[in-house]
Amino acid sequence: MGRVRRLLLRVKGFLVFRRRVAVFGNFTVVNPKRVSIGNNCAVNHGVFILGRTGVTIADDVVLSARCMLLDGGLDADGYSETGSRAYLERPIAIGQGAWIGAAAIILPGVTVGARSIVGAGSVVTRDVADFSIVAGNPAKVIGSTNAEG
Repeated sequence: MGRVRRLLLRVKGFLVFRRRVAVFGNFTVVNPKRVSIGNNCAVNHGVFILGRTGVTIADDVVLSARCMLLDGGLDADGYSETGSRAYLERPIAIGQGAWIGAAAIILPGVTVGARSIVGAGSVVTRDVADFSIVAGNPAKVIGSTNAEG
């Protein structure tokens, strides 16, 4: 049964992303037409990608278990108890070689730089520079990765 499950996940990855992707568990992409993914990427169990306005994932990216890429949602500045709800929709970009940790959340409009690491459970509300390590809620820079790779 394990071989069949792995095969089905590989097929799902190909059908959703239109290319070969290493898939290590079930994942959800709400709007695959607005999501692009590069070569040699890994998608782990429970990954959730909204794809409301656009999510671009470069080559060699790892999306760890249960991380979320949310390119749309309610706008806190436009929230009103009296009825109208404003929505915030901005694309997300994940740079080459980035690693998004387990249960991390990337919010609308964020760019995660190349070779950066987002710590497990972090909430990323602002852009992350190349070769940075960020963690926390909201995520803050706590270190840097080796720029030479």
